[in-house]
Amino acid sequence: MAMAPLSPMRVLMVTREIGNDRRYGLGKSLAPVVEALCASGITAQYVCQDDLPTSWQSWRTRWLQRVTTWPGFRSRTDRSLQLSAWSERLWMGFWAARLARDQGFTHVHLHDPWMGLGFRLAAWRLKLRSVHWGVTEHGCGSYSFATHVDGLHQGRRTALFFRHLEAQTLAAADWVFCPTTTAADQLARDLALPALPAHWHVVAHPRHAFSSLSKASARSQLNWSPDGLYVVAVGRLVPLKNMHWIVQACAVLKSQFEHLHLCILGEGDHTHFRQLANEAGLDDRLILQATDDVTPFLHAADVYVSASSTESFGLANLEAMCAGLPCLCTAVGGVPDVMSDAAWMVACEKDSLTRALAALLQNESLRDMWRTRAKSRADAWPDAPLIAQIYAQVYSAFSPAKVSN
Repeated sequence: MAMAPLSPMRVLMVTREIGNDRRYGLGKSLAPVVEALCASGITAQYVCQDDLPTSWQSWRTRWLQRVTTWPGFRSRTDRSLQLSAWSERLWMGFWAARLARDQGFTHVHLHDPWMGLGFRLAAWRLKLRSVHWGVTEHGCGSYSFATHVDGLHQGRRTALFFRHLEAQTLAAADWVFCPTTTAADQLARDLALPALPAHWHVVAHPRHAFSSLSKASARSQLNWSPDGLYVVAVGRLVPLKNMHWIVQACAVLKSQFEHLHLCILGEGDHTHFRQLANEAGLDDRLILQATDDVTPFLHAADVYVSASSTESFGLANLEAMCAGLPCLCTAVGGVPDVMSDAAWMVACEKDSLTRALAALLQNESLRDMWRTRAKSRADAWPDAPLIAQIYAQVYSAFSPAKVSN
């Protein structure tokens, strides 16, 4: 869908990602939206932690080294980790405010509430009276909960303090985006809000535009067997993704399916998964790899599996659906919102996952049915220009007059 140019605006899109995160993360999803904004006549720029000046990185490192020697931090690894994560995001928010001032950005979109807090503080300090800003919440619920389950463990008082700051930050923002209705509803509950505020919006990630590639060509490119039965999973190698369940499920099924292989695409420590596969006799059938392009893997696979215990959206799931793969997903968070009837949803438990995977692997007609459903839903999913249009409509509601405070 073509977008008519709106009033002149300069949009700064900010994430805390680093280069490796861009392989599967927000950068991959935001890049086509930023391009579509630019194509409409809006100046838009995407920045992440890799773009942070060296002087700012060094400043934060020296500050962390000093603070973590204080009493209360020296013997508390959990507090040091929280401080590191918090300061990383605050620093990005501070820098975004400086960038907005120096380069004349009219709208700043921060993809993290803690970055939003940093921006808000810096904007007040710098007196940015004509810059509008907003936040996208990418977790399923409050950010304190999302970071807690991701390994930044917090006590009750710390979590309450973080939620209080998060609620204040979102109340001060010009807009708040959530990727699914489920994520927005959970966030409101976590922050004890009686209803969704008027400036909150549910805005999905755009569908992925894949280049045309046949299964035979993809397998030839990857040097995969033409006769193999391949299961693929995509995501960070962290506990909440439950990749070990998928390894264990394939280990149980390997005797039933002689040509079964499992391919896990993800960043992280591979050691545990190699050991798990070796103990289960699956080591010669397990492919562990990090890649900048999942396209050939998704086109070469027979089944896609996600075993996550929490997801606000599930970008990898959307990509698999857009590739036309039969998808097997745990019904958690915003996954049912995204996948609907285009994926086989199971409870978040290993046995349910194993039984459903076995049924898919042994029945090609069943895989064809789920493949058809995936393609149908993917065809109806909004593309990057349409998502960019939604962004632009929200941005354009704000004239450069409100004080950011």
